[in-house]
Amino acid sequence: MKLGVSTDWSYRGLRAIVLENELLRAVVLPEAGAKIWQITYKPLDADLLWNNPRVPPARLPLNSRYDDVWSGGWDELFPNDEVAVIEGESYPDHGELWTGEWHSDSWSNVDEVGVRLKYFTPISSIEVEKTIRLGRDRSELEFHHRFTNRGRTAFPFLWKLHPAMAVTPEHRIDFPPMQVLLEPAFPGTLAGASDYGEWPLIKRDNYNLDLRCVTPEEARQLYFFYGTQMKGNWCALTNTATGLACRLQFDSKVFQCCWLFATYGGWRNYNVAVLEPCTGYPLNFEAMKAAGRHRTLAPGETLQTDVRFLVQEGLRSVGCVDSSGRMSEAT
Repeated sequence: MKLGVSTDWSYRGLRAIVLENELLRAVVLPEAGAKIWQITYKPLDADLLWNNPRVPPARLPLNSRYDDVWSGGWDELFPNDEVAVIEGESYPDHGELWTGEWHSDSWSNVDEVGVRLKYFTPISSIEVEKTIRLGRDRSELEFHHRFTNRGRTAFPFLWKLHPAMAVTPEHRIDFPPMQVLLEPAFPGTLAGASDYGEWPLIKRDNYNLDLRCVTPEEARQLYFFYGTQMKGNWCALTNTATGLACRLQFDSKVFQCCWLFATYGGWRNYNVAVLEPCTGYPLNFEAMKAAGRHRTLAPGETLQTDVRFLVQEGLRSVGCVDSSGRMSEAT
């Protein structure tokens, strides 16, 4: 298929929108929180997102427990991560967006295909719009996000991208130079390591652990940390066996840090790495707000930003991303 968009498909009873060109295929599920269910690099038939083999996507009630119904794919979290009270209102686990049924409009022309997704949050009164574009002969998805406060008071929030990436021990994770900060409430198998480290190393049991490496499932590792003071605006994952790399590029003024949740057999026998550009940290909303690391939307104010997801062959690592978005290997 050269370039097209299809709304004729469904997946497990959910309406699916498929954006496709000769290089990429992206499947979006508007009724499941506008989740991007899969991104496939067609020349290598490589599915890039992790899909939970035990939990399918579904329509879900607002107060669902995220961990127990997590089907994988690419979600978004707003206005919180863990259950939180914000401005006197209780917000559900992982926020309002991922369980919402979004309105969608798709389009196509000679140069690109795309879909515009809209949702009005039931508690916070935020109008959310996400536009996804795929151009002809391009291995890149372009996103434009808009959040508008339709309420009458200023609203503090966290916003986080949550793409679950399929990984094997042949994969490598790359970030620009940054500080690694562990979460004391969620040490995983990094318990006992130093609280801080300089990416990609963290000191553990008198040796330096390389966080770029994906361990075998048998090692049963579980990592969670915040990447702060980032010296770049990207995060990346590379299959060193096939040379296929993918990266997220974002506005560092909006996403000022990047979290990583990775389970290599260490949690529920899952094997997945979630690279999470985020507006702030930590996951506890009260602590984030007390530290002044939250964002705020005034009544009528709009936050808008662009995100780019690129797939590129011929790499064994990612060391930098140039002004055009192309990746280069680490030296």
